[in-house]
Amino acid sequence: MKALLRRAGPDRVDDDVLVFGRLEVDLGARQARLDGRPCDLTGHQFELLTVLARSPGRVLSRSQIMDALKGHPLEAFDRSIDVHISRIRAVIEDDPKSPRRVLTVRGTGYVLARKQDADRD
Repeated sequence: MKALLRRAGPDRVDDDVLVFGRLEVDLGARQARLDGRPCDLTGHQFELLTVLARSPGRVLSRSQIMDALKGHPLEAFDRSIDVHISRIRAVIEDDPKSPRRVLTVRGTGYVLARKQDADRD
């Protein structure tokens, strides 16, 4: 039963906290924690992580992410999402060069992995 629930999506400590292995996204406190320690993210980076965390396992394009963040479409050649993703990875990944939490889907966008850390089979 636990395996089925784990595959269904993130664990919820309560309605405001999404848990992905060692990573927690506390929506109410507007804070991400790794191993219980606060992650040093800007407000915009936290919002971007929240967009991904609300749709774990679902690939979101840069345009979809920008729409969710600002409510307007991405301009041509706007790579700001890529920069923010790299900065988020620097904070929440064990090895930012080989990410296991925020993954790139080449030519499409980004996805927050459903299974992370000890959750991997």
